Amino acid sequence: MAEETTKSLEEITQQQKALEEFKNKIKGKVIILYGASWIGKSLFALNLSKLFTFTKLYLIDNNYTQEYFNINPKIDIVKIETPKQLDYSLTKETIAEDKLIIIDSITTLQTAFIRDEYFSARAYNEFNNFADRIARKLSNLTPKTTSIIIAHEKIRDWKTAEVIPRVNYTMLRNADMLIRIYRDGEKRKVKIVDYRHVPKKIEFEIE
Repeated sequence: MAEETTKSLEEITQQQKALEEFKNKIKGKVIILYGASWIGKSLFALNLSKLFTFTKLYLIDNNYTQEYFNINPKIDIVKIETPKQLDYSLTKETIAEDKLIIIDSITTLQTAFIRDEYFSARAYNEFNNFADRIARKLSNLTPKTTSIIIAHEKIRDWKTAEVIPRVNYTMLRNADMLIRIYRDGEKRKVKIVDYRHVPKKIEFEIE
């Protein structure tokens, strides 16, 4: 893009051209979209979905208001309650040109693996295997189908305030791109991160 300044999330979602340029950057890839709670991850993904011919939302979170559903009434919504249900649904997923799949959010689904209020070694392995299956199934749908996996963020290094997606490296290994939404003063910004240097190196920004 020609401009040198980074646009805010609000500006991106309100400008058709900016959204279309962003769609072209992620089309046909598996994306992990991450950020703090209530930063606007779902809002961004839903606005982006309006540019795709087909969109399927695997809805795990229960915090959607009617306003969210009104953003794109054409979305095919599948409510997910268990990891097994998502795993099975993606097995049956079909490949289509200009199709978007949104999983919102993978972080919420992690709680299904917690036993006795802690994340045991067994649960960790089970989630790793689950995450690997989900990411590989989404990868098998590319390059015609684009997928966005929404996740929360976590602090990786308290000294540097470095943050990464709250997913394991098994899932990161199968992702094509990381997108972070973060707050910079009064604005929320969107950046595409080089996932091979999570998240120290910025590959390029929405400008």
